[in-house]
Amino acid sequence: MFRTFKSSEAFLPEEPLPLEVGSNFTSDDAGKTEGSANGPPLLPGAGLLAINGATNLQSTIVGEGDAFASTIYVINKPAISHYRYSVYVQARGPSIFRYFRLYFTDETGDTYKLKIWKDDLRWHFVNYNSDAPGIIAVNWDGE
Repeated sequence: MFRTFKSSEAFLPEEPLPLEVGSNFTSDDAGKTEGSANGPPLLPGAGLLAINGATNLQSTIVGEGDAFASTIYVINKPAISHYRYSVYVQARGPSIFRYFRLYFTDETGDTYKLKIWKDDLRWHFVNYNSDAPGIIAVNWDGE
């Protein structure tokens, strides 16, 4: 399954930002404009994604035109929601007319795409449903 969601103009997470590490992924692509990171599942409510030991991902997940993602975590959605989970991402899009794309793969192998285009730092999200919601990989590139 492949789902896409673009950023909201006025989105702010309702939950407090997690302080602990939920999962530590590894990547040989830190600082590259196309790359991937993977590791043990980042479960909803478990905490922040770290890559190579760092939760501030600003110099790890980068794109063209000064784009980057700085913070990533997964939440459980309220029972009244159509979706059961969300990946929250604090990121800045490129300063050039392009997209910065992030792809999140869960434990079932389903991948969810987020396109970021605004060139200021803001929160973005991808809603999804899954029988195994832990995120095991994140990939990034430009368009």
